[in-house]
Amino acid sequence: MQKSRKVVNTILGSPHIRIGKKGINENVIESVKELLKKEGVIKIRIMKSFKRAYGLEINEIASKIAELVNGEVRDVRGNTFVITKKNVKGRSAAGGI
Repeated sequence: MQKSRKVVNTILGSPHIRIGKKGINENVIESVKELLKKEGVIKIRIMKSFKRAYGLEINEIASKIAELVNGEVRDVRGNTFVITKKNVKGRSAAGGI
């Protein structure tokens, strides 16, 4: 799967959202939705305090957040992941083949 330039730039850039020990709540989900709508691609970092408190794997967290915001997980590296918004036809809005 080829990644679009916007996805690659997001992967290399700073995280848009950091999720810490307070966890994933409605405010976090609304922030993710708004940024996803505006940017199309966002990067989220999960802090160690969140992983320690909830004991979840990064892939589980990424999938759950993507499901809640109607997005698609495009990349997972370490404690960070990139989500793109879904297109109506099932392809991501950030492009790619």
